[in-house]
Amino acid sequence: MRQHNAYQNVSQLEGMTTGFGIVPIEEIPASDPSDAASALRPMVLVVDDTPAIADKLTENLDRSGYAAIAAYDAETALETALLMPPDLALIDAQLSGSSGIDLATCLREKLPDCKIVMFSGDEGESELLNSVKRGLGSGV
Repeated sequence: MRQHNAYQNVSQLEGMTTGFGIVPIEEIPASDPSDAASALRPMVLVVDDTPAIADKLTENLDRSGYAAIAAYDAETALETALLMPPDLALIDAQLSGSSGIDLATCLREKLPDCKIVMFSGDEGESELLNSVKRGLGSGV
């Protein structure tokens, strides 16, 4: 199986199972016309391997008018982004098991219109993040 920066090609994801449950279409409630505005909210993908941080950022963004979703690892984040392309991705540079920088690079290739914001709790990461910005272009 050919891998790109530890992420599978989109064509290789076909047929794979996810952690998402299947809900019959009949059980999905009809949308309320007053919900039309929520469908237009910008989508933000928050990626941090510390669930408390990802969840709090997601909660704050939801309250601020964004449609935010949390992912706790790079693989889930990539899968989520390919299913629901975000307008913005907030990515922790230090993800356990994989690099947030690799994820940002992969998102930039697959979703060039997605804006990317990298962050880190490690003060020593600032120069690394600056070099990533230079390498990924103005969308970071």
